[in-house]
Amino acid sequence: MQIRKSVWLYGVCILLLTLVMVGCGSEKAEKTEDILIGLSLDSIVVERWQRELEILVATVNELGAEIDVQIANEDIDKQNEQIKYLIEQDVDVLIIVPNDARAFYDVISEAERNGIEVIAYDRLIMHPDVDLYVSFDNVSIGKGIAEKLMDTLSLKTETGLAQPADEEEAANVYNLLIINGDPKDNNSKLLNQGFYEGINGYIESGDAVIVGEIWANEWRETYAKEIVEDLLAKGTRIDGIIAANDVLATGAIEVLSKNRLAGEVFVVSQDAELSACQRIVEGSQLATVYKPIYDLASTTGKMAVSIAKGEEIITNDTIYNEYKSIPYLKLDAQVVDLKNMEQVVVKSGFHRKEDIYRNLGDGK
Repeated sequence: MQIRKSVWLYGVCILLLTLVMVGCGSEKAEKTEDILIGLSLDSIVVERWQRELEILVATVNELGAEIDVQIANEDIDKQNEQIKYLIEQDVDVLIIVPNDARAFYDVISEAERNGIEVIAYDRLIMHPDVDLYVSFDNVSIGKGIAEKLMDTLSLKTETGLAQPADEEEAANVYNLLIINGDPKDNNSKLLNQGFYEGINGYIESGDAVIVGEIWANEWRETYAKEIVEDLLAKGTRIDGIIAANDVLATGAIEVLSKNRLAGEVFVVSQDAELSACQRIVEGSQLATVYKPIYDLASTTGKMAVSIAKGEEIITNDTIYNEYKSIPYLKLDAQVVDLKNMEQVVVKSGFHRKEDIYRNLGDGK
């Protein structure tokens, strides 16, 4: 799909962050209208990707450049062919959200041979010819929701609200379930690192144990449903669930609801999808993470056009992708619960208050 008309949907917003200066190649488009950006998306199944696609397209168009969008629908072979197509279209810059961090070695090498610079968007790509990585601090996100879970469990114990089923459970050892994302997505590994940074102290002290952990291929919520069902069928108590995104949390909470445990088992995740925000105000989910995707998408669009014009861009970190240190524009995110839902999610315009509270019917 090619999108070539200007759409004035979003205001100008760019993060001017400091530390690393990245030089761009010399042979670039002389005029903005001559610039063609290629965007290869793994899929737009998840709510956030649909919104980011709109923002990226609008940003590039507002700058007077053109963008050719290809969506692979979670098919690695299809995405490989679509990237080849974008190279054949002689795009100036490639923005890629990869299905698999290691699946596109040959085609990215081909892009480099053709003088096309590559931006890894949100998900890191393991390849020496990646020129820029733009994403959130995924380790910090994982640690943040894990700490939120453990703080809440500890507070529940301290206030005497915990109700152990028998004397053996009265020792207040927290049973935790971890539902990781797709193992092909490097973000899943970074999130997992953060999860353990948030809970390792409790595990080492004997105050928490991991009763189950899985990796959900293609981020499918089926995996979340299955492991929660299996644990409950075995009679395993679950005190808290750390899910790698809101889709996986949805699957876990669906099973908890069927077993009348929604709200009794604390669930944390990330992405601040509308359904997750609704669950938080309704009481079946503890927390999620709001990520300013407008900043991520709009800044990436601006950077892509700047690179195509031969301009310098500014990043604030580097990340090692198994080949070299890649310039990294790292954006912050924020843990959201019932207390700060309106201040963070509503005030930012990410979701409307009436949509978040829609199912409560209490006038909020």
